[in-house]
Amino acid sequence: MEERLKSTLMSATNLRSRKFPAKKTGHCKGPNNTCRTGHFQVNANEEQLIVFSEGLEKIVHTDNVVRAQEQAKSVLQDCKASALDEFSGENSEATMTSLLACLDKSIEGAMDEKKSEIEFQQDLRINMGSKLAGYSCFDPNVTMTESIQNKTWSNSRTNYNIKMLFDKPASKIAYIEKFASQEECNAVAGGVSLEEVNGLDGLYAKKGDMTVPSGGGTISKLIKRMHSFATESLRIPVDSKTSREVSWMHYGENAEDPRRYDAHCDGLCDGSSHSRGDHIASFVVYCEAAKKGGHTHFSNSGIHITPEVGSAIFYSYFDPLTDVYDAGFTKVTECGVLEGNKKVISHKMRSS
Repeated sequence: MEERLKSTLMSATNLRSRKFPAKKTGHCKGPNNTCRTGHFQVNANEEQLIVFSEGLEKIVHTDNVVRAQEQAKSVLQDCKASALDEFSGENSEATMTSLLACLDKSIEGAMDEKKSEIEFQQDLRINMGSKLAGYSCFDPNVTMTESIQNKTWSNSRTNYNIKMLFDKPASKIAYIEKFASQEECNAVAGGVSLEEVNGLDGLYAKKGDMTVPSGGGTISKLIKRMHSFATESLRIPVDSKTSREVSWMHYGENAEDPRRYDAHCDGLCDGSSHSRGDHIASFVVYCEAAKKGGHTHFSNSGIHITPEVGSAIFYSYFDPLTDVYDAGFTKVTECGVLEGNKKVISHKMRSS
């Protein structure tokens, strides 16, 4: 006789499992051919496993927290037993030292094992992300990543709509609608001399650099707005004296070899310690958007941006509280232009 098992959601955390009658006999194996019922709970922890015994007489639920507690209890019991074996009754301090040494060794081993697992998962994520970037850049149907939070930022009596796409202490990615005007784009474009870049640091585009003019001109106001947003987002001041370089990039159409900027980090993104004066955040303003392609892709964080003219992205790669850099989540690719042109303003900011 083959019984069937079905679980029913009773509430957000409480579930019920019950046997169903066998198809051939129409009966269950419970007393008087009744179908047994069992109850269990799920929670917010990870790696949950529910094991049902035959007849639902026993239901065992475990998760990552329970397993960690059981492992810690087992380690403590083993170390305690080892220390008691060495206990002579004369030197209690030596026994305690032995117990602590055993615990230290066990914890160190568990930490090394967990570190290896984290490093493996990180390498796997990075390798998969780099492969997926190619598909995302050439997929005509790819859409922009949905925001995790929408908010409004006010500056000089103007409100800007912000879409937070990624928000971690050392890695933030925000999309800002209608951030720059055509006048501001024209001012930067008119202030640089373009040169063809073919592969230097992974860049394939026409690029021109300039220093922000002193005074309160159009370009200065744009950069000041960028610094204000960065300062409010990171809650630390941007060094306006050393953050004065602005770049203009023109990615032209090339179906055979699309104009692009290969995966790169604007600053350090290896989780290392921050040094004063290093780059901590970047802005990219989209002054002209390609008809096809030309998107922006953050492969390690799974963020894809299909920009509109006048919009901007802000991404930071530094945690001001721990003083360490991002661990790769802001590694960015400027996808190739398949049709049309893509023209952007790029500005990197330094810490004070």
